[in-house]
Amino acid sequence: MTAPAEQRIEIRRRTPSGTSGTSSMYGLPPEVIATAVRRLGFLGLVVAVMFPCAPWLEFFIQPDRVAGLVPKIVAALMVPVGAAICMLAWSRKVRSELVLDLGLVFEVVVAFALSLTENTPAWPADQMLRGVSWNCLWISMYVVTIPGTFGKSILAAITAACMGPFGLLVAMSIEDAYPSTAQIFNLALPFVAAAWAIPVSRHFYHLSTQVTRARAMGSYELLELIGKGGMGEVWSARHRMLARVSAIKLIRSEELSIAAGENARLLLRRFEREARATAALRSPHTVSLYDYGTTDDGSFYYVMELLDGLDLETLVQRYGPLPAGRVVAILSQAAKSLAEAHEIGLVHRDIKPRNIFVCRLGTEYDFAKVLDFGLVKMNAIEGTQTCLTREGVTTGTPAYMAPEIAMGRPDIDGRADLYALGCVGYFLLTGHLVFEAESAMAMVMSHLQERPVPPSRRTEIQVPGCLDRLILQCLEKDPAARPQTGLQLLDLLAECSASVEPWTQRRAGQWWQTHLPQPDARRMMQAAAAGEPTE
Repeated sequence: MTAPAEQRIEIRRRTPSGTSGTSSMYGLPPEVIATAVRRLGFLGLVVAVMFPCAPWLEFFIQPDRVAGLVPKIVAALMVPVGAAICMLAWSRKVRSELVLDLGLVFEVVVAFALSLTENTPAWPADQMLRGVSWNCLWISMYVVTIPGTFGKSILAAITAACMGPFGLLVAMSIEDAYPSTAQIFNLALPFVAAAWAIPVSRHFYHLSTQVTRARAMGSYELLELIGKGGMGEVWSARHRMLARVSAIKLIRSEELSIAAGENARLLLRRFEREARATAALRSPHTVSLYDYGTTDDGSFYYVMELLDGLDLETLVQRYGPLPAGRVVAILSQAAKSLAEAHEIGLVHRDIKPRNIFVCRLGTEYDFAKVLDFGLVKMNAIEGTQTCLTREGVTTGTPAYMAPEIAMGRPDIDGRADLYALGCVGYFLLTGHLVFEAESAMAMVMSHLQERPVPPSRRTEIQVPGCLDRLILQCLEKDPAARPQTGLQLLDLLAECSASVEPWTQRRAGQWWQTHLPQPDARRMMQAAAAGEPTE
């Protein structure tokens, strides 16, 4: 299915500071700007290291130029300058465009320092050419290494070239001498480098803006990369007409081209199946899908709701095991999502804490959403049976894999998801996996052979007996011994809720306001309507 013209993606993003990825100042893609900032940090490090080493280098290359106190003073001053640029660029605490502007100032300062050291001491009168012009090399290297706007790059290159005459003037004042004809003649070399920088800078800037134009594909503007794994990326995005912030998951065409032949087609079909499976579900506890298709450059994508929250794995890692009442509430919501999926013949097959989000939704807190149906098995959709996995190969996450999936059995049904949901509940209560193992294979064998320790024995959280038994029931090796449907599991969780302190919306709201306070909703809505970035 290809995306209609009005639903194609515009691949743009906003930098962490909130400026557009195709900035009005630089007009370059965010990846190009980020690369330029990293390279600038490396150049700062090189300057900080090389200036003190320059006298030793000159001793071997141009021994007649190793003299005088001025080069040593300049070298000492350039160490903190280079180190400051390096730390500024690599700290990521300053807006990228400002760092690049400071980098142009840095280019001019280094050019002046080089010119000053090149002309101190004074040249012998009979010497027309005095080895390598470091200023010339610096100007040439900077324009190639650090991409920027055409105008700013040329202005900085010409200013850096002008540091040749200025450095010579300062050097002659220090030496109390007059420049030789050779020194004046050699002042032309940095200007030759600056002239060479004009077409080079224009070429690099043209290539960078071509990337931006190639990515402009319609109604969506990508704001920030949320996550990346395998061959998929997830971005926050905004529809330019609706001002609605969404999430976009995509596989780029260049990533698909790396996977050869049938494997690439299999990945693309699996990705499209995930979108179709998610679109078939209507439970409020399943992430909502707005659109999917293929971009003009062959990348496959789908657009879904952007969740304001965090996944269960991050929740436990950051805040520790959850109280029993909260675990019951989260598992109940996830069971509702799976119940609908199982009723229409969908088996998720990769239920794990990272694939369940708790979020704010309107005025509700701890609203659970099941996402990432990438390994879903379709048993009864459109009268077909489909499983896009190679025969004999297990799919899923070993720590949450049901025994029947680990054995590669073909008759997988929704009870495998309920086993994985039991593993999730175990993790939420204890902060530990059901089985600890040193390798994926050992983990799979544990799920096949070992009996789990009751969660109440592995946590300081008070776990009522009914919840303890229900988690262990979900972890039965035999699917027939587990709850048979999501609705049955939901009923059993409702019975357990009478034995735990209820996790009310008031308690949930207090937790969220304490640990994850919500930004000013009115300000965010106004910014979205105006097309402005929000922090």
